[in-house]
Amino acid sequence: MKSILYFVSVVFLSLPTFAQNVTYESYDKAREVLDRSITAYGGMEKLRAIENVTFRAEGDTVHRNQSRKPFTLDRTPFKASYIIDAKNTRYRQSQDGWFPGGYHWVNGFAMNKAEGVSWNVLRGSMNPIPNIPPANFRGRLRMFPQFIILNAASRASRLRFISRTTFDGRAHDVISYANEDGLEISLYIDQKSGLLSKFETLGTDPYFGDVINETIFPAYREHNGQLVPTGRVDRRGGDVINDLKYLDVVFNASLTDDDFKKPPDGIKPATPAPTNAPSSTKYADNIYTVSAAPDYNVLVVGFQDYVFVMEAPGGDATSRQAIAEIKKLFPGKPIRYLAVTHHHDDHAGGFRTYVAEGVTVIGLPGEKTFFEKVMKSSFTIDRDALTLKPQPLKWESLEGRKRVLTDGTTTVELIDIGPSPHAEEMLVAYLPNEKLVFQGDLLDRPANNDPPTINDITVHFSNWLDTSKLDVARVIAVHGPPSTRDELRQGVAEKKKSENQKVGPR
Repeated sequence: MKSILYFVSVVFLSLPTFAQNVTYESYDKAREVLDRSITAYGGMEKLRAIENVTFRAEGDTVHRNQSRKPFTLDRTPFKASYIIDAKNTRYRQSQDGWFPGGYHWVNGFAMNKAEGVSWNVLRGSMNPIPNIPPANFRGRLRMFPQFIILNAASRASRLRFISRTTFDGRAHDVISYANEDGLEISLYIDQKSGLLSKFETLGTDPYFGDVINETIFPAYREHNGQLVPTGRVDRRGGDVINDLKYLDVVFNASLTDDDFKKPPDGIKPATPAPTNAPSSTKYADNIYTVSAAPDYNVLVVGFQDYVFVMEAPGGDATSRQAIAEIKKLFPGKPIRYLAVTHHHDDHAGGFRTYVAEGVTVIGLPGEKTFFEKVMKSSFTIDRDALTLKPQPLKWESLEGRKRVLTDGTTTVELIDIGPSPHAEEMLVAYLPNEKLVFQGDLLDRPANNDPPTINDITVHFSNWLDTSKLDVARVIAVHGPPSTRDELRQGVAEKKKSENQKVGPR
């Protein structure tokens, strides 16, 4: 009996030791790879001597799930300047980019530890940002490989060896570690050079579920004794989303607090946006918008026997939030139909959640194949409502450019406005009794109710309204507060006048 107990105790006590050895072996191999990389960058002392880095980036933004047509990847130019002050937890960026269709944006952001400010150059306004979480700054550090290697070294007990593989035609060791925010990061270290070629994280895409997020440093050059990446390529789910070159890199520049507090000259404080915004806004009997996460409005119309919803922004969590509010507004009534203004993921990324509710999607013909593909996506990391409650896609294509929903009292007309500069197919909802139009991205205004943004997309929409002869008093936006038809006309007229003044007499 004693011998049996001895045998059992030896086996029992040896199991944790065996498991610990496996973990340690994985760490030990990863540590060896990381130490080789530290040496390649000049050693730990040289890495720790990097207090800050200043650089510019130029290249393309690639509009995955934001292009004019589904399954395409429109490119627009992008340029920016950055200051990353790792020593003092300070950061500044100025960015200039475009969305498809002539939507130009120029903005900036600066932070000094937990305090920050953002600004919009084209609007000439700025907003303070208090209580910035530490994760915000840590994410900025990952724009430069040296800071990533330093972060991995500071988290040494989290290091694990994954495998050896080939990337970009070269042999690599792959190790991983968890950063301060719990993000698991995989590092691809070139076996020959010891340099970081790319890092990866796992995430969830609102359309395509489980995805790998990659940041690639394609090559390096030597500059003032430091190895500098020539640029950065970001990929999500295999698709390129940024393709940038790094220019004018300077390490350890002389910086002051003003570099991280003051926006450009001529930028004035914006009128503060209202706090504690209502969860829903009533426009007429049975007609509401529901606030879905920051800066999204969802149209909700209650008919006699059912509810119609337009727009499914964000993803599963946002749609769950919206659906909960809709059921409070119309208890006992099923959501029968969903429509979305266009296929972009910030406007339709949560449509799978509505499918799980059994709704029928009213969509544009050219989008059907795209949404059928989204239905097949695998969500194993963050299981969405459709994964937990599988349902088939019930789809009705809008034919003849118009679909009318009515119960004799309330009427909604879904209208295909045709190709716009922003998307090949666009839907708006027109409520003739209330003289309302609900639209997405065609006319936006800030949450503080400043004048609406007027761009090429807005001008196109205004021209369409003129041609359509619809009796419209107010325009409800997915983004921001509503506008009047007169405000839209005035804004378009001012834009045309400004453009004519720039061109001058011919």
